[in-house]
Amino acid sequence: MAKKKERLDSDPFIASFKKGTFAPCYLFSGEERYPVDLIVESLIEHAVDPSMREFNLDMVHGSEVDGKRIVSIASAYPMMAERRVVVVKDFDKVNGKDALDPYIEQPSSTTVLVMIANNPDFRKKPYASLKKAGYAHESRTWYDNETIGWLDARVKKMMRSIEPAAVRMLFSAVGNNLRELVNELEKVTVAYHDVPTITAAHVENVVGVSREYSAFNLCDMVGGKNVNKALDIAQRMLGTGESAVGLIAALTNHFIRLWKLKEGVAQGKSDQELLPFVFFNQFALNESKAQLPHYTPAEIEGVFVLLAEADLTAKSSGDPRMIMTTLITEIISGGGRRAGMAAAR
Repeated sequence: MAKKKERLDSDPFIASFKKGTFAPCYLFSGEERYPVDLIVESLIEHAVDPSMREFNLDMVHGSEVDGKRIVSIASAYPMMAERRVVVVKDFDKVNGKDALDPYIEQPSSTTVLVMIANNPDFRKKPYASLKKAGYAHESRTWYDNETIGWLDARVKKMMRSIEPAAVRMLFSAVGNNLRELVNELEKVTVAYHDVPTITAAHVENVVGVSREYSAFNLCDMVGGKNVNKALDIAQRMLGTGESAVGLIAALTNHFIRLWKLKEGVAQGKSDQELLPFVFFNQFALNESKAQLPHYTPAEIEGVFVLLAEADLTAKSSGDPRMIMTTLITEIISGGGRRAGMAAAR
């Protein structure tokens, strides 16, 4: 079985760099690039003196160099410094990568070589050698709970706190995108630089997303079977440019969480054990638990059928407003139970 990709966290790398500890080579790959950017920025900051970066820092693109050229650059001695740094972006585009294999086996002790790739094939050279030597670091897209925990920790580093509702609003505005989340968070912290706690009102004022008309509120209304409010939110969001596909994805994730939460409750798990299922905090857990009586396990299975059908229609040529109206009405009126029974036959 293939090894599960780990979340790439920048903190351990940055802590190592601050101590002056660097590996001779790094290969970063995967879907989430923001942590990689933080790592590379920190590496350059701590590995190369700013006054000598003109001589001891090379940043090249894979389409501009071949493997032999990279070896040549990495093998050069630093000028009046302990080390030099070479960063190769779009490493996938490098021709003649095999030339790097001998270098990776015996890298220069005075160079830190950083390679950033999109889709490395670890069966081939030099990727296989990089992985064998422990230089390869793959990253997947972060799960929502990981992003939220990271965002909360980032705010705490500022000696401040952020309300769960404010985090939900940021997610509604930009989704699970680390860079965009950080950008929006920075706007809020600059606008409200003197407040100890960032609230949903602060986010609403700066980012412009409404607490009432958000994907999270839509999910809560559908989960609580408030059909009129759910339909109103969906239509308002579609009217402001939100896509039906995006709303369906949000509802799908919500019902996955309800499914997991329902199983956890049935197993007698404590609130502390249930928190990871909803990944926000006790407030979000209470909100989700209140929705559980509205849906049986069979109904939730049927809801997944309805969501899949709506997603397929939305990705073709269906009318977004009609799709969402039909979907929400069917879910709340018990269509999930009927769909589940039909799927079982």
